Amino acid sequence: MQLTPSTTENWRARLQRLGRDYFVIEEMIRLGFLDLSQQQYKTLQDSYTRLNEINGELQKLNIELKGTEDITPLLKEIRKNRIERVRAKRAIRKVEKARVSQAKKAEIALQKQKTPYHLGEGVSKGLRFDETDTEKLSQAGLPVLHTLEDLAQFSKLEMKQWVWLSYHRRVAGIDHYTRFQIPKKKGGLRNIASPKKTLRIAQQWILENILNKRPIHPNAMAFLPGKNIRHNAEKHTGKHTVVRVDLKDFFPSVKFPRVKGLFKSWGYSEGIATVLALVCTDATRIGASLDGKAYFVALGERFLPQGACTSPAITNILCGDTGYLDHRLTRLGEKLDWTYTRYADDLVFSTNITEDNLKSLLGLMNKIIKDEGFEINQEKTSVMRQHQRQTVTGAVVNGTEPRVSREDIRRFRAFLHQMEKNGSAAMSQKLGKDAERYAQGYWAFIHMVQPTQAEKFLNQYSWLKKK
Repeated sequence: MQLTPSTTENWRARLQRLGRDYFVIEEMIRLGFLDLSQQQYKTLQDSYTRLNEINGELQKLNIELKGTEDITPLLKEIRKNRIERVRAKRAIRKVEKARVSQAKKAEIALQKQKTPYHLGEGVSKGLRFDETDTEKLSQAGLPVLHTLEDLAQFSKLEMKQWVWLSYHRRVAGIDHYTRFQIPKKKGGLRNIASPKKTLRIAQQWILENILNKRPIHPNAMAFLPGKNIRHNAEKHTGKHTVVRVDLKDFFPSVKFPRVKGLFKSWGYSEGIATVLALVCTDATRIGASLDGKAYFVALGERFLPQGACTSPAITNILCGDTGYLDHRLTRLGEKLDWTYTRYADDLVFSTNITEDNLKSLLGLMNKIIKDEGFEINQEKTSVMRQHQRQTVTGAVVNGTEPRVSREDIRRFRAFLHQMEKNGSAAMSQKLGKDAERYAQGYWAFIHMVQPTQAEKFLNQYSWLKKK
């Protein structure tokens, strides 16, 4: 259908309202060049009307802008402000990112202290802290430790100090022990490792709060309250035969894995057991120097050091647990009618059987000791019959009660006489050690074994008793 544009409106008015382009189109419709529907024509008319209105508004804006000042400086200022705003936001984001990163690093560092995943070469396998048997520890009256944070809260040391003390380094710049040697009674030198202050505090806490709460076999006589050399000797007085066996390298025979296994058996996780075992053990170390700096090089495996307060307690517990050394040797003694005790590394068997089964005892004893990871010092193994002098941990046990031998009493009396005559300094030089401390120590031994004799010495030499 062909539409005829409205002629009611003056063509000039339509031209002004709709614009030149639409006017041309309308003329083409009128002359028949375009054929549009009523709807198409209406849409076209409305569109050009709006377009013409917009053009008119633009013309007005152009006229207004012609009278204004140059806006280039204003645009530059806007652009400058926008750049500064972007830079400020970027700086804020950078600071925030650094803060988040720092917080994350601090969180990771704290977590490493709570549950370290590496404590040195050869000791960090399976270092997990999620297997604590809370019920088992509670029933045993032991502190429940899930992480080093718990350990720090229970003890007087911080988490980082526990990590520092337990970290195993093959080559270290610091040694946690003061190492020296002392002469053995029967020749040779004994290696002593005395823990320094911080390590001593840690070991003392483990001793008091964990080790001292574990049961000890009744036939263990050393390093226990209420027991001493005399109590050990009393078990073997007046016997027909006494057998004394010395264990070679007693403390060094107990290695790190065995100590860790002991703590694990009580309910501690692999991680906590590792830390506790590392604090209680150490390797032999030698000093070395490189570029003027001192280093301490570990030789071999970690073991219980002689000089740590935890070592005697750990050996007592290890030997006394059901199925282990003291338990097995006690059962052996009961079966063959022998009395058994152990004073540290000194094992003693005694019997009143005249035709004793000594060969069976020694054979089975050797097997048990070897099974338990220890070695007999054959040079110090002795079998003492009733007609011989029988000694147990330095005390003579041939009679009805332990005593110090007459020869030892005479030698000690002569020593004290020489001290009074020649002076402490001269005797110290002769002995190669502090004569006064030696005398006080030996007097303490006599007092332990034979108190009446010790009092006689004290009446004459009052300085023997330490104040």
